[in-house]
Amino acid sequence: MAVDFLAFGPHPDDAEIGAGGVLRKMKALGHSTGIIDMTQGDMGWGTPEIRLRECEEAARILQIDVRENLNLGDCRVEDTFDNRCAAAAAIRRHRPQVVFSPFYNLPVGRGLGHNDHYKTGHIVANAYNLAHLRKAPIPGEPHQAKAIYFYFLPPGTPPTFVVDITDQFDDWIAALDCHRSQFHNPDKPRPPQLPSVRENFESFARYWGWQIGTKYAQAFLATSPLRVGDPLSLVRDVVPRP
Repeated sequence: MAVDFLAFGPHPDDAEIGAGGVLRKMKALGHSTGIIDMTQGDMGWGTPEIRLRECEEAARILQIDVRENLNLGDCRVEDTFDNRCAAAAAIRRHRPQVVFSPFYNLPVGRGLGHNDHYKTGHIVANAYNLAHLRKAPIPGEPHQAKAIYFYFLPPGTPPTFVVDITDQFDDWIAALDCHRSQFHNPDKPRPPQLPSVRENFESFARYWGWQIGTKYAQAFLATSPLRVGDPLSLVRDVVPRP
């Protein structure tokens, strides 16, 4: 089915982490939404079967219209032509207006710089263009989405825009809690002095919310200029920071 917003996630919980609150908000505004998981997350905690069930639970909470898994191999995602075609085929199938993806320019290493995270950014950025080329060896009719925006911004990278998700915060956290094998697994060691996973996610959402005068928010980067008809519309609902 065609969707307005299509988010790509490297692993079965990443789209929720980076864009889940916004996807829920877009659904509340009457838009259709989808998630494409690049891998089954089989190198992490839990089995592919468990992670699939967790994805289904999270999708129900966020009211996602469509969710697919490309199964490109956990920790083995590479920016190859075949993988670009697989992502471009998903774009053609679902014909989004807006694509979300992890940012591709991440510091290499554990955390944001996981191989699958920044390689997914490269693949989707290239697939965003490839999907509209009529001669590309991809099933489906050519489709050019109107924009691609990136989440998982590295520290020090200012976002292009920040979206208030205060009203969607509870659903967002509930969707993240569905991924019990990753975030609430008693077999997964976690030093007691560290903040909980929920505290980490909440702190990021609070930080971006504070930047725009709301309680919770998520941030995105556009790598090309945004067209604005009325600059005043960008600040009409802005609450000055104290």
